[in-house]
Amino acid sequence: MDALMLRSLQSYMRDTFGPPVWQAICRRSGVRTETFEPMLRYDSGLADRVAQHAADVLGRPVETVWEDMGTYLVTNPGHEGVRRLLRFGGVSFADFLHSLEEMPGRTRLALPEMELPEVQLQELGPDHFTVVCRSRLQGIPRVLVGMLTAMADDYGTLCLIEPEAGGKITIRVLDSAHARPAALTLPCRSHSR
Repeated sequence: MDALMLRSLQSYMRDTFGPPVWQAICRRSGVRTETFEPMLRYDSGLADRVAQHAADVLGRPVETVWEDMGTYLVTNPGHEGVRRLLRFGGVSFADFLHSLEEMPGRTRLALPEMELPEVQLQELGPDHFTVVCRSRLQGIPRVLVGMLTAMADDYGTLCLIEPEAGGKITIRVLDSAHARPAALTLPCRSHSR
């Protein structure tokens, strides 16, 4: 999981703040590379350490860096596949939330070596949910907060998303039809005969 987080952090930093900022973060972190490969293994906790250095360089809390990266993964046009994959969770934001527990299993079908965090959803009442995200990486729950925020916007849903201690995230849907949902288009492949 560190590898995927490091690669995502690399993409987010380079695309948002530019290569020189990413280079400064890598130097400050003491890593030997500026390019992380998602399928390689890196030291446990390296992603959290690099993110802390990114926060120091940017002068922001590390939680903000992780949340912004989560939003970036859903909204950046270069990562449209992530958004489409998440939208397959259902026709509404509530359906999407209910699909979160299945995401690690579905991902393992395509990438058996990928370790995703355990996610549990509790429906506390109408339009009131709690998501618990368990991961050895401290940043994962905050990345999920950013992704949930972006997905709520994508579904046109107005909601309050609050991170809490222990990887817990509270979600209150205020208006499920606040705005028109973003269009979901699938890529077409032309077949020549």
